[in-house]
Amino acid sequence: MREPYLTIKEIKETRDKSQIFLISLTALSPLFLYIGLRVIYDLIKYHSLLIVTGEIFKLAIFFQVMILIYLGYWTVKVFSEK
Repeated sequence: MREPYLTIKEIKETRDKSQIFLISLTALSPLFLYIGLRVIYDLIKYHSLLIVTGEIFKLAIFFQVMILIYLGYWTVKVFSEK
């Protein structure tokens, strides 16, 4: 979080696939956690999955997109550097 440029640059140079996996999982885990909890909640409360999402889902997606844009920006910056 403090030095994304240096971290992504080091991962690019070492080609460490486990670190790429961990960063991706860390970035996507809030979305996966929310969707998983939403499915469990809907199954317990309504005994089926609801298609309609609420404002919390939109907020979670918004924050997830912001995180992915942040990581994407630094990734593009590292890979575009000569």
